[in-house]
Amino acid sequence: MTLLTSILERPLDPGYAAAADRREAAGLPRSTGTRTLTVLVATIVTGLLLSLGALALRRPSTSVQKARTELISQVESRRTAVDRQSAQLHTLQDQVDSLQAEALTAGQGDQAKQRLAVLGLAAGADAVTGPGIRLVIDDAPDNGKGSADANPRTQAESDDGKVLSKDLQVVVNGLWQAGAEAIAVNGQRLTSQSAIRFAGEAILVNFRPLTRPYTITAIGGSNALQSAFAETDGGSYLRALQDNYGIRASMGAVKSLTLPAAASLTVRSATVPRPTGSAPRATPSSSTSTSESPP
Repeated sequence: MTLLTSILERPLDPGYAAAADRREAAGLPRSTGTRTLTVLVATIVTGLLLSLGALALRRPSTSVQKARTELISQVESRRTAVDRQSAQLHTLQDQVDSLQAEALTAGQGDQAKQRLAVLGLAAGADAVTGPGIRLVIDDAPDNGKGSADANPRTQAESDDGKVLSKDLQVVVNGLWQAGAEAIAVNGQRLTSQSAIRFAGEAILVNFRPLTRPYTITAIGGSNALQSAFAETDGGSYLRALQDNYGIRASMGAVKSLTLPAAASLTVRSATVPRPTGSAPRATPSSSTSTSESPP
């Protein structure tokens, strides 16, 4: 109690009190206080430095602004070039279609037309319409809460309930195996050169990013296609995704589906035909072959 009483009655330490008494006896104020010139100057300098620092942070750097301006200029320039080349592509495609129709009319006959139609369907060059099925696949509602143990897709734990590019590959291959005649994923027509890839957080089909849910449309006998797909490895894989990872999937028959033509087709080889009625040449100089890699 004595200590508490002393603290309450004399809160100032005796040493500080003695120092204040000596300053007062010498004619000085008992304490220096906060109104001295040194404190005032230090306060002004500190405020000035803080203000300059805030302005420097808010004002963009000259190099950053220059890089941003150059990047915007490049984007606009590339966009203009793409638009110009797209217009040129459409013009050339119209010319090709016109020449193709002219060649068929000039004497190739119905047999060539039928063969061209079959090849166009197989290559995905033409839009197709017919009965089929629509399969919608989406991530699990509680994506990221599952365990990574016994994961057949060997992905991280956070990807357990997420649809991956491998999942779409296996399902699409199962549909081909079941007898599908044409397949598209989110409107992207699949051909023999199509790629289903994973880039960052997006799935790419024909180098175009897709958004979930992923809608797979396949043309074929709807009832037979559904039952055949259920017996393939793709059907078993899809059921495993639903049972083990909670991935959502729904399939239904559609009386009429229209699948667009492939976005871009690349001519890999071409041969100059021999004129009708001409004798075969001794050398293959009449044939040319060109190839170019897909974009």
